[in-house]
Amino acid sequence: MLPALMWHKKHDLGEIAHTVRSERAERIVERTTIRVSPRIEQPLLILESGEHIVLTTRQRCPVPEGVDGVVREDDTGLLVWQYHRELSGQDDPAQWAEKKSEVSESWKSGIRYASEHVDHDGNLVHAGLRAPQIGALHAIGAHWSLYSTPATIVMPTGTGKTETMIATLVGQVKGTFFVVVPSSPLRSQTVKKFLTLGLLRKLRVIPEDMPNPIVGVINNRPRSESELDIFDSCHVVVSTMAAVSQGTATKLVPEMAERSSCLVVDEAHHVGAKSWAAFRDEFQATRVLQFTATPFRRDGILVDGDVIYSYPLRRAQEDQYFKSIKFDPVCEIEPKDADRAIAEKAITQLGADLEAGFDHLLMARCNRIERATEILRLYQELAPGYDPILVHSEDSSSGWHLQRLYSRDSRIVVCVEMLGEGFDMPQLKIAAIHDTHKSLAVLLQFTGRFTRTAGGVIGDATVVANIADQDVSAGLERLYSENADWNTLLAEMSSDAVREHRELVEFLSQSVPLTNEVEDDALASISPALLRPKFSVVAYRASEFKPRRFHRAVPVNTEVHRVWLHDESSTLYYVTKTEPPVRWTRAQSIQDREWHLYVVHYDDELGLLFIHSSEKSCLHENLAKVVGGQDVSLVRGDSVFRTLSGINRLQFQNVGVTKHARRNLRFAMYTGADVRQALEISQTVGSTKSVLQGAGYESGLPVAIGCSFKGRVWSKERGTIAHLTKWCKRVGAKLIDSAISTDEILQNVLVPEEITQFPEATVLTLEWPLEILQQQEERVQLIRDGIENPLSYFDLRFDEIGEERQAMRFYLEYDGQRSEYVFRLGIANAYEFTHVAGPALSIGVSRRELPLSDFLNDYPILVRFSDLSELDGHLLIKPEVAPELSFPAECFDVWDWSGIDVTRESLWRDGQQQENTVQARAAQHFIDAGYEVVFDDDASGEAADLICFKVEEEVIHFSLVHCKFTENVGGARLQDAVEVCSQAVRSGRWLWKFKDLCRHIARREQRLRSDIRPTRFLHGGTHEMNNILRASRFKEIQGRIIIVQPGISRTNHSDRQATILAAAHSFLMDTVGVSLDVVCAE
Repeated sequence: MLPALMWHKKHDLGEIAHTVRSERAERIVERTTIRVSPRIEQPLLILESGEHIVLTTRQRCPVPEGVDGVVREDDTGLLVWQYHRELSGQDDPAQWAEKKSEVSESWKSGIRYASEHVDHDGNLVHAGLRAPQIGALHAIGAHWSLYSTPATIVMPTGTGKTETMIATLVGQVKGTFFVVVPSSPLRSQTVKKFLTLGLLRKLRVIPEDMPNPIVGVINNRPRSESELDIFDSCHVVVSTMAAVSQGTATKLVPEMAERSSCLVVDEAHHVGAKSWAAFRDEFQATRVLQFTATPFRRDGILVDGDVIYSYPLRRAQEDQYFKSIKFDPVCEIEPKDADRAIAEKAITQLGADLEAGFDHLLMARCNRIERATEILRLYQELAPGYDPILVHSEDSSSGWHLQRLYSRDSRIVVCVEMLGEGFDMPQLKIAAIHDTHKSLAVLLQFTGRFTRTAGGVIGDATVVANIADQDVSAGLERLYSENADWNTLLAEMSSDAVREHRELVEFLSQSVPLTNEVEDDALASISPALLRPKFSVVAYRASEFKPRRFHRAVPVNTEVHRVWLHDESSTLYYVTKTEPPVRWTRAQSIQDREWHLYVVHYDDELGLLFIHSSEKSCLHENLAKVVGGQDVSLVRGDSVFRTLSGINRLQFQNVGVTKHARRNLRFAMYTGADVRQALEISQTVGSTKSVLQGAGYESGLPVAIGCSFKGRVWSKERGTIAHLTKWCKRVGAKLIDSAISTDEILQNVLVPEEITQFPEATVLTLEWPLEILQQQEERVQLIRDGIENPLSYFDLRFDEIGEERQAMRFYLEYDGQRSEYVFRLGIANAYEFTHVAGPALSIGVSRRELPLSDFLNDYPILVRFSDLSELDGHLLIKPEVAPELSFPAECFDVWDWSGIDVTRESLWRDGQQQENTVQARAAQHFIDAGYEVVFDDDASGEAADLICFKVEEEVIHFSLVHCKFTENVGGARLQDAVEVCSQAVRSGRWLWKFKDLCRHIARREQRLRSDIRPTRFLHGGTHEMNNILRASRFKEIQGRIIIVQPGISRTNHSDRQATILAAAHSFLMDTVGVSLDVVCAE
């Protein structure tokens, strides 16, 4: 194999190179010798082409007359040209100019747009361009025939982007082709491909003898215009963005644009960055092509420029451009354990692949250099024979390390993010993901890296990741789960759960476009699959639905860009664009651009036409009349407030009141404690409720809703068009229900009142503020004596309220130590929290650390009372009319307590297992009832004493079981009810946080196990929990809250016990939609 013949010359900005002749195999016709000096002979090879080549091992070899070239063979067998007659011109500038002209002239014949053909078994019948390459090339030609705007090509990694660029250069560009890439490794790889016209000869779309381009490489930042002569000398110039868009290069960008015929931006999802965008914008008069594997950046922003061609990942899989992926998960809670487990499994797979004859390499991915350095040491420990290396952007020796991969001296590479965008090594087939991908954009590039097909001995890809690390976006969650099928799921990343995905796919497949469009639309940002409106509507009474007439209501100067009709649900949705003049100038040439989404949904059963629009300046009456008929009528006035019906523990954040006949003040908005005043004003003559906005609980879930007298209803909820129509159904049913009394709704609203003393009611429970509960439990730390512990390790307990009822003591307890605090009312600042005894605590949340008392002064704990009022700082929140509470008799469950020592609660105590305790009795009951998992969570920070799971065909049942000892069976002590009911109420939040509950169990198992007690699972284990978590993506979740207290009697409980039980039951029913079940004595 003869090495390539290369012309090289240095340049102030880097170098210029030309492949005169590519590497090639030639048959040797004759082997002989030739005298190169009076005393030295060297082997002479006479080739079939007629060339005479001297083969030498000498550092310098004289060139005898009549010899065409001298090749030196080094100790490793590598061949290098010492001389060739065709290299003599590289020192002559005139020869370079002549060569450039000669190459350009030869390209006038262009390329053959021949497609490859494979049989049903995937075997290549004849070579040619791949389908995405053919599609992209024709799209480029079509775009340039009509437009000069920047064009974006979306092709998944591994489908042939670089060859598409090269074919564009040869077939469609005259002048200098300027290619800009994000990294140095990608620059080197791109240069290497352009020097030999990539695979175009192998694909048989250009003649074998077509000459290669002259390629310039910019390694240094330009400082003067004279240095830009590299553009005049080359067909192609390749640079990183950093080299040409920053510092001294900035002022020279217009001149670069002037000397370029076409700018190509590779990995164009970076264009959103300011420096990239500013650089690209200087090429307004130049053709601009942007290539990317995904049109979205990591932050979800769409790459601008017309998307003229997009080849879907789904199609790439169908066309077999990707190898299959095997996902091999580990499940470890502790990060260090997870890293070791991932590394061990990936190394084992590498060994198995190599033994099977595959030429595979392993890449370990991390997200920071510090992490990568740590992971490198781990691989060096576990697999020194594979000589692991580290590669990252700040390492100047990365190129040398990568050569070790190419030579197979190393088989394992640890890298930050990935091996540079565009890096091409198909043998990378094992991915060890130590830090999970957080965005779909990165994942798509990563996937193409490991799944691209190539010749040679390579097999399928393997991905190893930790499924216990669920710190990923919702769109990626399903990928990082046990038994995930990446080959299927990668094409379905627009939804976050299987049920939602099925509904969305069905809705989209039945939506018919009413405008001309192709499958891969030029503006992927408004694909119907990506529409996620925030729920808000106005509703009209209507008797007909004529959606195709909607265009009659489209205002002048408004362009309808996309329209879809879903006949089955009577839903029309469309996107409009307007370009109004900006308000801050009279210049007519400067215009704004506004995009709006409209959804028109008709519910024949309700007789209502719903209109949603992101354009909120009107109620869209004209659209309603055009689509629903001239006799439509807007649902407005007091009827709109019916939408608040069915929301439990409703609390208004804002109340707007319109005051009639007031010249200076017609509308006022009230918040906080002033809500009570607003509601009183709204009931007076001359005033009406205008806006009500609040939050509460409906169907066991927290909701936030707003409504206005004028007719608009809105929510903080956001979802697909299909979900919006379902929300309309729920809202519409209330709007037309004349049995709903808005006066009764307002009577049950929780109204805040400023107080200076604690109320007389019994304290039911203390809870952390919402700002804490919304965080993942491991992200909030309490610091005691300089040591951080998760907030969930601490019990928050009420102690007492002082005689003056202006001070409440409470404490936090962990590992037998108490930190005591006082909550005071009736002071100058309205309320105050202070530390009074035990170790003072600090809290760490959102990367901020401050004393716990200071945090509570900003975000006070919530105190719930037995009359269902709650205290938030100095605001006592309670309904206008106190509810009548009672505990349902059917919620009692009598057990036989014979043989049970009811004075002992826990199954384990002081490192010893205890028999015949209250908790032991309860655990055995659930095991006998067929629950697959029974977990003992009894310790500080528990979700419940027992957490039990049972999986049925369509439903996952789980029970949070709270156990309590007593002095005697069937007693009447108030404390027997208060403490266990308090735990039950606090545990209600877990019912809508199933995934977090599973994570809580995994962390507790990791932290609480010991040599004496190696597991907290009383039945089942981690494997069963993983199966349950996976099944939760497909099945309905039903939770129960149960207290087990033999000290409560069904027939002989006290009135005070009944009050506490009723309060806890009512609160749980209102907030999470479940009853409180009480296991007791007869």
